[in-house]
Amino acid sequence: MQPPKLSIAELAPLFPQFSGLQEIGSGGFKTVYKGIFQGNPEVLKVISIPAPDDPKDNAQIRFQEECIARVRREVDILGRCQSPYMVKLASVLLQEEVVNGFTYSIYSEEFLDGSDLWKLIKGKAPFPSEAEAKQLMRCLLEAVKEIWSMRFVHRDIKPANVVKLNDPARAFVLIDLGIAFGLLETGLTVQGVPCTARYLAPEMGNPAFRVNLDYRTDLYTIALTVFEYSAGQHPIAKDSDDPIRTVTRALHEPPKPLADLRPDFSPDFCKLIDQLLKKKPALRPANFAWLIAQTNI
Repeated sequence: MQPPKLSIAELAPLFPQFSGLQEIGSGGFKTVYKGIFQGNPEVLKVISIPAPDDPKDNAQIRFQEECIARVRREVDILGRCQSPYMVKLASVLLQEEVVNGFTYSIYSEEFLDGSDLWKLIKGKAPFPSEAEAKQLMRCLLEAVKEIWSMRFVHRDIKPANVVKLNDPARAFVLIDLGIAFGLLETGLTVQGVPCTARYLAPEMGNPAFRVNLDYRTDLYTIALTVFEYSAGQHPIAKDSDDPIRTVTRALHEPPKPLADLRPDFSPDFCKLIDQLLKKKPALRPANFAWLIAQTNI
């Protein structure tokens, strides 16, 4: 059972140090609120932890425990990351709160004063220059490089999880590590394929994907994100498709070449994006130093 969303009236007494709380986004089990702490904006993230329908059902109890563990892992990774291209934790340390019998995991992050790329794409924002597309790619590569140094794979890089800032030192920031996969930890139970269908890396369609999963999955979704932001359309998926059709396309349909939609981009950069969208991970360029060097303007 999914707990109901916390109202402002329920949340505010838990965090009296915050003023002006307002909901700014929600999706899945997560609701995001903006508030002011000591004169500065922060984001409170509230994750609704599924409650067992049957308190004696061990499988449901384990799933609830693993949902809590997943949030704790996300916060731990964010706390260890030093990259400026990953969102930073803020004043509220992770805590579990019980409200009306339901459990919520809550912590705070810095408020990023910018728009996520999905909103820019859907809002028909002007297409980026090649220099900006390379800057986006470099920021994401640097973030993934650090995540991988801790032997984690993000698994959910997509335009909605990247925020564009008006800051040359942090032009693009990656957020949300809720479905990160750790190679060095005991696996958490997963219900279905743990990613957004529109940004499914082909290897994730294999039921045994965990055996060979590595950062090349994130390289694929970086290329998807750069392509969609640059061209205003996805190289494979169609907005009218249902999730099953979207996954089928990801597994079998070749992506559009970026050069077809952005002929003003250099052939080398278009070719690089195309290579990173190869169906087989072994065919994707995978040297971080070399890839980052290709984003030089």
